[in-house]
Amino acid sequence: MSRLSKAIILGFLTGIVGLGVGLTPFGLDLEENIGLDLLFTLRGARQPPSDVIIVSIDRKSAENLNVSQAPRKWPRSLHARLIENLFKEGARVIAFDLIFDEMKSPEEDNLFAETISKARNVVLCESLKSEKVPLTTQGGSPGGNLNIEKLVAPIPPFAQSAIALAPFPLPKVPFKVSQYWRFKTEAGDTPTMPVVVFQIFGIQVYEEFIKLLEKATPSKAEKLPHNKEAIITNRSVENVIREIREIFEDEPQVAERMLKELQKEQILTTNSKKIQILKSLIKMYQSPNSSYLRFYGPPGTITTIPYYQVVQIQEKRNLRQRQFDFNGKAVFVGLSERSPDEQKDGFPTFFTESSGLDISGVEIAATAFANLLEDKPVQPLSFWPHITTLLLWGVVMGLVCYLFPTFVAAMSALGLMVLYFIVALYQFKTADNWCPFVLPLLIQSPLAFLSSVVWKEIEV
Repeated sequence: MSRLSKAIILGFLTGIVGLGVGLTPFGLDLEENIGLDLLFTLRGARQPPSDVIIVSIDRKSAENLNVSQAPRKWPRSLHARLIENLFKEGARVIAFDLIFDEMKSPEEDNLFAETISKARNVVLCESLKSEKVPLTTQGGSPGGNLNIEKLVAPIPPFAQSAIALAPFPLPKVPFKVSQYWRFKTEAGDTPTMPVVVFQIFGIQVYEEFIKLLEKATPSKAEKLPHNKEAIITNRSVENVIREIREIFEDEPQVAERMLKELQKEQILTTNSKKIQILKSLIKMYQSPNSSYLRFYGPPGTITTIPYYQVVQIQEKRNLRQRQFDFNGKAVFVGLSERSPDEQKDGFPTFFTESSGLDISGVEIAATAFANLLEDKPVQPLSFWPHITTLLLWGVVMGLVCYLFPTFVAAMSALGLMVLYFIVALYQFKTADNWCPFVLPLLIQSPLAFLSSVVWKEIEV
């Protein structure tokens, strides 16, 4: 057998090992928990879009407002005042990452419900309750269980007043949060909070969106309301989202046709922000049910304002004029502490700080919304490019390590690894493209080099 043939065999074996590991849950977890973590660390923090703001419910706010440290016990008149102030300041959409599933003071509840109704831009959070439904065979014997997730809405006065309801499920610790649901499969493809908030935020371009849809599929577009005011008045945001999603799933080419039409429109307008929102809405409906989060940085990277400062905004107008700008923004309200000891709603992520401070659930929701707005999620390689990358890298490393003398092979392999490292990091930094990282550099490359050394020694 020739030297070249042996090198090719070694290369293909290295590639096959990479594929064998890379397609297993172990390999996928390795890339996500180590590779993606390292890429985020090397990339560093990024500037989030200015269109999203977090209002943090925290200990400092409880002290300044002289209320309980437990947010569930806060008077709902405070939430009403918060909504009133945000509405006056021009917030486009207000999302509460809180569960309102209990009746309290009738006076407080009525005031909160009335304020929500008047604002016409408040999204409330639904919770998800897992249920096991027993199945039986045709003969009547047990056939296992079917796991379903049931949506639990806020109490009726609030649910009927909100412009929309939406869940935002996240895994519990110790799992590291790296993805989020756009549409929750187990709950009947229900749109989650980031999707619902972005659709309301993008209601300003709804008529333009429908016109593009009419050009792409006239018969399907007829089923949708053509007036954004009707959607708001009827509080039918979730139904509209479901119908649009169904159109995109039934006709996968609709998105591409709409994007082509949008390119023509782009020539006729200088409103780049409107074009970006339209493009992002199309991509949102075209995308799969779940997506990797493009984190912007450690906790607090997204603009965060304490709850008490917004409630007291009218009392401190001069301060407001210097610090706050809610006009046209999406505002997320939820628990967010800056101390790990006091954090009650934190989730481990790639940016969990050494002190133990995690990113809060409301900041993850705001991050997902910002990703949708910018159309910049983390994009892992699709199946075939992923396989091709691992296989070709194995072949190249096998050839280099076997054909060259040991020292030259080591230096050449190291040089190729550095080059791959630079290219992968550049792709992640500039285009959010996530290439295999751990397997090529830490498994395939050492394997190819050590195997070549052993094989050569055996032949001597």
